[in-house]
This record gives sequence, C-alpha cells and structure tokens, in this order.
Amino acid sequence: MNDLNDLNDSPQRTRRVAFFTIGESPRSDVVPAMSALLGPHVQVDEFGALDALDDMQREALAPREGEHCFATRLRDGGSITLDKHATEARLAQVMREADATGYDALVPLCTGTALPRLATFLLEPQQVVDQTMVALARHARKVGVLVPLKEQLATFHLAEPLPCPLQLDCASPYERDPGLATESFERAGRALSDCDFIVMHCMGYTEAMRTQVARASGRPTLLSNHLVAHTLGQLLA
Repeated sequence: MNDLNDLNDSPQRTRRVAFFTIGESPRSDVVPAMSALLGPHVQVDEFGALDALDDMQREALAPREGEHCFATRLRDGGSITLDKHATEARLAQVMREADATGYDALVPLCTGTALPRLATFLLEPQQVVDQTMVALARHARKVGVLVPLKEQLATFHLAEPLPCPLQLDCASPYERDPGLATESFERAGRALSDCDFIVMHCMGYTEAMRTQVARASGRPTLLSNHLVAHTLGQLLA
C-alpha cells in the first residue's frame, strides 16, 4: 500500500496521479488548472464513471425523487444529473480497477461521495474541504456554501458540523450560456455577502467563477479544487 513515506521517498521521480470524475473524462474545465498547481513532475491520468456506459446504463443512474443527486460534466461541455448512491457504486468500481496499478495517489473529483477502501493512497476531497471549513469556522459568525443544484440545498451535509450557522445557495458550474452563468454567480455572491467566507463546494467550479462570486459578495471565497490541488501538490512535492 502506498503511504505518505512512499510519496516522499524520491523528490525527483515522476509522480502518477489518477483523477476520477463522476461524469465523463477528460475534465478539461478543471483538471488543467489543478495539474498546473501540482507541477511538471506529476503525471495525471483521468477516468470517468460514465466513460464506458451506454445510454441504457446511464439511464439506470438517473436521480430518484427525494434522493440526493449529483450534477456533473459531460465531455462535450454539457451536464447530467445523477443519483448519488448509484453513481457512488459505479465510481467505486472504476476506482478499484485503477487501484494497485502504480499510482501514487487516487483523487475523486467530487466533494460528496462515499469512497471504497483501496490499497493506493486516497485523497478524499470532501474531507479536505469540509475539515478546512470547520477549522476556519471556529471564529466565524456565518459561513456560506455554494452548490450546483437547487435540489441539493435540502440534502446538503458536511463531513462534520460547523460551530456556526451555515448559509447555502446554488449556482451551476455547467450553465452553457455565459450571460446566464455570470448572472447566477453574481446573484449567489450577493445572497452570501453577509457570510465571513464562502466555499464553492463543487469541484466543477473554476477560478473565473470564484472571481465572480468574490466580487459580487465582497467576501473571501475558496475554490474546492484549488484546496485539494494545493494539498495534493505538497504531498507529492
């Protein structure tokens, strides 16, 4: 099993990391920016939970009424909504297929999935993001969180409760109309403007989106995929 000592045994060697999306790979919207933060010595491979599925198999992952759902990106830039539990099972299968194949770390590109036990070192984005929120919230009055879907507002939960009130809002990172996307992020930023800081909880949010929310809110705004990439980059340095 790879551990942190293994990751730091030879600073000059190339590191291999596998990213896993619950949608289709490659994730050209976020992975290039994350790879840049990791550095040139890190080789990144991408796998998608939907990559090998036909239309009928994808339909089996459709969200069920009243259940928690995920929003994710397709290869062509479109988006799809998926049932949480069915998607987690499919993601676990894809991750197990890549386990023990020589990667230094496995990283799902989602902040809300239950993950399988694996032999390879696993960086869990939800724990990185949520535990950072808990630490920062110790001296905060209120924390803002942005999620992609309105349907997620009722079922959203953190890995650990915050010691202060939490305010949620939604704005999709997968809106294809630039004008509507800008309007959505600016509206959400204004809605969360009385929070001490804002966390854009989905890994699909980009730096451009973060900038829009930060400007509209006037509050410090954190990007989940950057938190994960900076953490991973230091582990692999």
